[in-house]
Amino acid sequence: MIHMHLQHPRFTRWQARLARMPRWAWIAFIVGAVVPVVAFLIFLLLAAALTGTVVLLAVIVVGGVLGLVHRLFHRRSLDDGRRNVKIVVHSARVVDP
Repeated sequence: MIHMHLQHPRFTRWQARLARMPRWAWIAFIVGAVVPVVAFLIFLLLAAALTGTVVLLAVIVVGGVLGLVHRLFHRRSLDDGRRNVKIVVHSARVVDP
């Protein structure tokens, strides 16, 4: 399965040993090496998503509390001339030039 062309006897011995391994052993080795890595990556992705959600909820809660405190301490009167003001016209005349 693995072909190396090196002149060193140690490499030749390892190549012969690895070539005698059955195919199911290679499949088992790959599954044994890849499955934990994939599981770890999925765990990291889920942990990142959960952490992001928690931080997002914390920002929303803190923003709401700060907004509520701001509204409580910065109350305005209802008729201060800046809002809720209606202009009522009782009579109007048209002047034609």
